Amino acid sequence: MNYSHQLNWIPCEESLPEGNDNEIPCLVTCREWDIFNGCWGKREIRIISFIKKNKTWNTKSDVIIDAWMYLPSPYSE
Repeated sequence: MNYSHQLNWIPCEESLPEGNDNEIPCLVTCREWDIFNGCWGKREIRIISFIKKNKTWNTKSDVIIDAWMYLPSPYSE
């Protein structure tokens, strides 16, 4: 069996998440402001939700979201 698959990152400039839920969980690449060095930190991967009503990312600090993708469906046998 071949378990490899390609990740399909969607740049935020191209589109934002859509769906029927008020909050849509996504896998994102992001950078956070590094207060000690006074610059944007390195890129990280996190799970962050997108709030459809406001068209904003649900973050608790200054974060730049570069790209995103929908989470895969949960595993089932």
